[in-house]
Amino acid sequence: MKNSEYKIIVNNVSKSYKMYNNPIDKMKEGLSLTGKSLHTDFWALKNVNFKVKHGEILGIMGRNGAGKSTLLKIITGVLRPTYGDVLVEGRISSLLELGAGFNMEYSGIENIYFYGMLMKLTREQIDDRLQEIIDFAEIGDYVNQPVKTYSSGMFARLAFSCAINVEPDILIVDEILSVGDMRFQSKCFNKFKEFKKKGVTILYVGHDVGLMKTFCDSTVWLNNGEIVMAGDPAYVVSKYTEFMYLDDISEFTTYKMFQKDEKKMNVIDEELSGGEDKEVIGMVHIKGGPEVKVEEKIQDKIEDKSEDKSITHWGTNIGTIKNVMLTTENDFEKNHFSPEDMIKIKVVFDSTVIDNLNKFSVAFSIKNKEGTDLIVKTTYDEDIYFDTPNKKQAVTFSLITHLAVGDYYLVVALEDRKNPAIIYYEYIEGAKYFKIYSDKKIFGIVDIKTDIKIENME
Repeated sequence: MKNSEYKIIVNNVSKSYKMYNNPIDKMKEGLSLTGKSLHTDFWALKNVNFKVKHGEILGIMGRNGAGKSTLLKIITGVLRPTYGDVLVEGRISSLLELGAGFNMEYSGIENIYFYGMLMKLTREQIDDRLQEIIDFAEIGDYVNQPVKTYSSGMFARLAFSCAINVEPDILIVDEILSVGDMRFQSKCFNKFKEFKKKGVTILYVGHDVGLMKTFCDSTVWLNNGEIVMAGDPAYVVSKYTEFMYLDDISEFTTYKMFQKDEKKMNVIDEELSGGEDKEVIGMVHIKGGPEVKVEEKIQDKIEDKSEDKSITHWGTNIGTIKNVMLTTENDFEKNHFSPEDMIKIKVVFDSTVIDNLNKFSVAFSIKNKEGTDLIVKTTYDEDIYFDTPNKKQAVTFSLITHLAVGDYYLVVALEDRKNPAIIYYEYIEGAKYFKIYSDKKIFGIVDIKTDIKIENME
């Protein structure tokens, strides 16, 4: 595997555990002259295959018990697979169990050297990193005290600092980003960004779907020991979120998912770029200037959607939403705006299928390409309520986004707010895709209007 473009190759890996009803059954089975089996096989992993390139950040997600930790232990060599094999090139630093290998009787300094030797570093190499490890851990003079006297937070910080300061080729991170306070967590993320720039291959396992979308280059979704889906983080995370939500509420309601002819794994990139047959250049509307080109003017009649290009589409009442429109202030449909443009989001729906209009809400969210919610509004939380049901009712949200230049997509939903856990009549992620253009350099996510004053203080 030397000089390969892949740092990790997981090839048809399966892991089985023997499960016994009683502890004594294991002994009986071992002593049995007839070879009688007294166990059942539990397959924690089943035929798992994927590859991780040099410098790639792979996110691995799945609910508890999906097989994530088992997979990571096999990759690090802690466990052996029942079938299959794993090929790894380079030094692995694992954050699976912080402090693994620490001696509780040793001081912090002694454990730093002990851990470094376990990672096959020379004493000179550890000497070079020692002060950096101590400074990063921020435990002060306690570094000279036995670690058995440390609080759990101090212990975790020292262990974390040791693990990320050994210059690994591969870093494996498993649900440990809650170590320490906000300042320390920020330092950890900055360290991960440094690793990414240096080309360190990172495997991140966690439940933070926002981080999975923004931090990872690709994502693998595990469920019951098998890979359900792998690929673009925004798409996979959306499907995983949908699955988890439906799984949580399946006891008391029945949900349907919109069926597509094929999976659009690259739907976000395709739609945000406008597709091959859509011309975007020359259609930009800069505030104060003319609109070069406008698309079809919205008429009073409203037609049902003829095509669904959403990332995910599900709910108890698929088809309740009849149309979604993204328009200018003058009701021209567009897919490109300036940060200062007034835009309208119009959601047309059938409210006669709603059980309780007093607890009914129409919601939208604008997300960036990574799937992060940037702007979210709901009628319910704005104290706007519905009185009379109608076959074709419409809600229009009008706003100036002030968003930075970039690609965005729209989520629309019809919500049942009777209970703290929101139930969705219909949920469409990727109802519309649009761009924001501007000649002005915007360094943040949004360009908020700010009053700036210059004063001479002397």
